[in-house]
Amino acid sequence: ALLPPAISWRQIVGVSWLGGIGFTISLFVAELAFGADPLGDAARVGILVGSVVAGTIGYVILRATLPPSQ
Repeated sequence: ALLPPAISWRQIVGVSWLGGIGFTISLFVAELAFGADPLGDAARVGILVGSVVAGTIGYVILRATLPPSQ
């Protein structure tokens, strides 16, 4: 496949980081695996923190690589 001329590899990396926001299935799996156990609470906090980190990194990368909107 060819990369379109208007798209850079940095933009693809930024969008791939934004893919880390999709945490709903992880929360579902953690609920099934741990239930109301304290370890389940730790798993949910870890999932939410990972989602915030992924979203922040994706935003920063795209903000740095995309041209300003007019």
